[in-house]
Amino acid sequence: MKKYGFFGGSFNPITNAHIQIALNILKRYNLDKIIFVPVGNNYQKAELIDEKHRYNMIKIAIQDYKTLQVSDIELNSKKDYKAIDIFKIIKQKYVNTDIFYIIGADNLYKMPSWKEFEKLVTYNYIIIERGEFDCNKLINSNEILKENKNNFNIIENSNYYLDSSTDVRKKIIRSDIKNIEKYIDTRVMDYIIQNNLYKDIVNM
Repeated sequence: MKKYGFFGGSFNPITNAHIQIALNILKRYNLDKIIFVPVGNNYQKAELIDEKHRYNMIKIAIQDYKTLQVSDIELNSKKDYKAIDIFKIIKQKYVNTDIFYIIGADNLYKMPSWKEFEKLVTYNYIIIERGEFDCNKLINSNEILKENKNNFNIIENSNYYLDSSTDVRKKIIRSDIKNIEKYIDTRVMDYIIQNNLYKDIVNM
């Protein structure tokens, strides 16, 4: 049976950290592929550029990796998808597949307030833990999470390149792009410049 990971996020823009984390997870959990699932335009987040560009940047960043793909499952829709909605769609589409949902520790902390929380905890997760979060402590403090703790695989983020999309945008705003290839694929940076992205916050 195939084993797929689904990596959700805004990817605004996708960074080298996202790629490195995905490749490490592929190897560590012996997955056949990881599919990036960018959020659509209905997602409420500051400075979020159009879904089309975020999707295209992911395609550019992963083009050298056969085991990495991108899905438009949340795009081109007026529906305000919740996590459980996307998970159900993925499960229906990828039958006879072991599915793992890759999320950050911050989302694990938010999960108890999400729609159909008691259903969500029955899926398999790979949690990317960050320094300020203690996932095991959270799981043991919540009865429902604790009952389903075997569904949560926790990996520390300390071994990975930690620059976030927010950090990258700040560097672009400051025109600090001399060593941008350390943080973002140069082909993605070229796409940003060519399409005049982040024009409301970026002074190229």
